[in-house]
Amino acid sequence: MRLVRIAAALALLAFPATPVAGQESRYDREAGRLVHEITGTLPAGAPRVEVLTDLGSIRVHATPGPGVRYRIRVTAANGDEDAARRQIDALLLSVSRQGESLVIRGQAAGAGLSRGLSADFDLSLPAATPDLQVSTGAGDIEVAGLGGSVVLSTRGGGVLADDVGGTLRVETDGGNIEVGSVRGEARLSTAGGAVRLSSGGSGVVAQTSGGDVRIGSAAGAVRAQTAGGSISIDSAGGEVSVVTNGGNIEIGRVAGRVTASTAGGSIRVASAGRGARCETGAGPIDLRSVEGPIHAVTSAGSIDADLSAAGAGFAESDLQTWMGDVTILLPESLPVTIRALVDNPLGQSIRSDFPLTISRESEATGRPIEVAEGTVAGGGSLLKVRTLAGKIWIQKVKNTTH
Repeated sequence: MRLVRIAAALALLAFPATPVAGQESRYDREAGRLVHEITGTLPAGAPRVEVLTDLGSIRVHATPGPGVRYRIRVTAANGDEDAARRQIDALLLSVSRQGESLVIRGQAAGAGLSRGLSADFDLSLPAATPDLQVSTGAGDIEVAGLGGSVVLSTRGGGVLADDVGGTLRVETDGGNIEVGSVRGEARLSTAGGAVRLSSGGSGVVAQTSGGDVRIGSAAGAVRAQTAGGSISIDSAGGEVSVVTNGGNIEIGRVAGRVTASTAGGSIRVASAGRGARCETGAGPIDLRSVEGPIHAVTSAGSIDADLSAAGAGFAESDLQTWMGDVTILLPESLPVTIRALVDNPLGQSIRSDFPLTISRESEATGRPIEVAEGTVAGGGSLLKVRTLAGKIWIQKVKNTTH
């Protein structure tokens, strides 16, 4: 948001503002409140549209025509006519041409003077508008149907966006972000709220300091982070990297590698085309249809790993849990070397459908360990498995070719 404002200030210095002709302004009473309304039309539109206001909700929708239509409404809560007019006039409104840009501004005349005011900015823009930048100090933002790049920023409010053809940048200091489809890159950030995206393009970055992250599909890579919430991603065409300080992670079909970390919660991956690296402080890890190497660590929870889709891209892998069982589905055609270890085993703790050499040893501390070693399909990349006081079961998957 700061970058948007700096860029706007520099642009004002570079290009003198020209007031827009054909604008109408009127004051009216609605439900006992004074309302100032400004409307106008630009028949030719503008390549770049900026809405910069210290307060107010902003709605921008696409129109099939070439022109721009706008309506600005400022409402005062004060019932006294003169006081209400002074209050409204404390928000300085302007609509002007600045080079090839249309700039709509709402600037408070002084600190505290806009208290008790509400403002609404409604714009209809051509769907092909190449560039839109919106910034408000307090209010919600809604944008839909634009084919160019869109930058949205609010210090206090939620953001709704849908059907954006270019790149999308969204930032809010306190509110939810709800996005439908974006065909370009999407970068979404909120200091306190949930982030939801139905469909993203070449890349998606989603960040929140307190809330869940929910992403439907993304054509490219996805990076998501939350300080306290769950993360869910249905599918991604590239790599996926997610981090949460306290929540569950659910990931669907991913073409690239998955990297997932949570301080306390479960991790589930439906498929990962180039392997998975998953760590949780407390919770189970469930990995399905992983084609590449696996690194899975949990301090308290079970690990289930399906390597039936693994092939030439499989490399050294490591699965560890300090309090739980480990189950591995392994194709008989995958060349691997197995080393499985159970600390402080209770009875026979390692079971395998493959012939492994199983023995009992003692560590330097005197604590017993159970060790199983062997190869599959002549041996290959090392598969290390370890658990404390749990069980390990290596199951054979037959009739798998690569």
